[in-house]
Amino acid sequence: MLRDKAIPLYYQIETILRQKILSGEFLPASLLPSEDALAEEYHVSRITIRQALSLLEKDGLVVRQRGRGTFVSGKVDSDFIEPPKLSGSIEDLILMGIQTTTKTLNMSMVKPPAKILDRLKLARNSQLLRIEKIRLVEQGPLSYIINYLPPEIGKKIKPEDLQVKPLMMILEDKLGITAAEADQTLEATIADAHVAPLLKIRVGDPLLKVERTVFDGKGNPIEYVSVLYRADKYFFHVKLKRQRSETSIGWRTI
Repeated sequence: MLRDKAIPLYYQIETILRQKILSGEFLPASLLPSEDALAEEYHVSRITIRQALSLLEKDGLVVRQRGRGTFVSGKVDSDFIEPPKLSGSIEDLILMGIQTTTKTLNMSMVKPPAKILDRLKLARNSQLLRIEKIRLVEQGPLSYIINYLPPEIGKKIKPEDLQVKPLMMILEDKLGITAAEADQTLEATIADAHVAPLLKIRVGDPLLKVERTVFDGKGNPIEYVSVLYRADKYFFHVKLKRQRSETSIGWRTI
């Protein structure tokens, strides 16, 4: 289902088809569904489908042959290989020897949205430190990050600190604030006009959104962070264990 009314339909369809080609769902040299079939599947006109296919053809991902249809380019395997995907926390990646750096875009005291004040259990008139940055892995952008820190913590953070260590390590190593637990949500989203150029992707490309509220050992919230990961470079992995009781059957993380 196409959902973002702010992004043209042909662009959304082109993004979907591009991902199917690059993921291997549509194999090199294979015939794509007809324009009529695609129009019916996505509930749009044939003109919209043609616009989407034209963009793919311009980028060399498909070849359109009159009277035969549209074929996936035979060059996809060699010219459009997706980068390997990373999994795990930034600390895990560092321990694996993967080079990560951050580029701070903005660092200032702001009055945040009410939702964030509620998460950090702060009064409505509170000013928080907001840090906007890009995480780079081996010189390429991996994620777009916004951190919010309570004022008593935020005033102790220096811009130069962020160039050396992840924020969580700064809190623990420099400030003696130890994170004990966190509430986290994950959802799928797409890149908007602000984030897309920062992550070197296109508007409408898929992203993995992670929102996390971090607490210390006493249950006090110490940070709220929102992260948008490039879906072609990062995935989330958990291990589950089967759990059964007299009243329910399910899975739990281990």
